Amino acid sequence: MPRLLVVVDGTAEAAVALDKAMDVAAAANGELILLGVEREPSAWERHRRKRLHGLVNEMLARANSSAAARGIRTSTRVEQGDKADVITQIAGQERCDQIFVAEARSTFTDRLISAFTAACTGRIAERIISDSGVPVTVVAPKTKR
Repeated sequence: MPRLLVVVDGTAEAAVALDKAMDVAAAANGELILLGVEREPSAWERHRRKRLHGLVNEMLARANSSAAARGIRTSTRVEQGDKADVITQIAGQERCDQIFVAEARSTFTDRLISAFTAACTGRIAERIISDSGVPVTVVAPKTKR
């Protein structure tokens, strides 16, 4: 029974990664560990922390419901810190066999927003691949045809 770590962040790209992970989990009778990672809040963001934490929990609840509808066992975690560090650390703690992350957004505006918010998913995926002791699947977003 493989244990698959899936990073859930509410983006369309992460939803595609979740779908792929659910396909693998369903085929192999595996378990999903759904992980929401919050970055450390700045001093001025601390007063909004409850609201942000609620959004992460809401995203995880939706992902959990999708997996449950397919009969897939799940557990959820919300952690705070550097995204790549947290993902590799939790994968080790949970004894995961594989990690699923979404590919970085590709438009200039998305990259600019990601850089501003310290999301930088592309660099994060590279760090996870190099630091993780398990296979990492970077899932590309669905393309429009």
